[in-house]
Amino acid sequence: MYCTACGQEIPSTARFCAQCGVAVPGAAAAYEGAPKRLFRLKMDAKIAGVCAGLAKYGNVDVTLVRIAAVAATLMTGVAPGTLAYVFAWIIMPVEEWTPKPSIVMPSPESTRA
Repeated sequence: MYCTACGQEIPSTARFCAQCGVAVPGAAAAYEGAPKRLFRLKMDAKIAGVCAGLAKYGNVDVTLVRIAAVAATLMTGVAPGTLAYVFAWIIMPVEEWTPKPSIVMPSPESTRA
């Protein structure tokens, strides 16, 4: 199989091209059957990322989850809601987030022959 962006040969099991970092078409289909996992999201965290992780897992807006968490905490008394949040903070693993590789365009000087 060859990369459609740079033409490099890539293994059939690869999800991304090692040369240019472009996603291989159809590679995500192999991972669609994998179960969803619950993680804390550090990139969208206000305190610990628990609400952001719950929002991503439930595919809802993070603001709605935060409002629901505050409302549930206030309605049940501050201690049970706070303990539940701290417990989730301890139990939920942190999602390992890596930024997408940036594509570096060659400068005009390097392309002149």
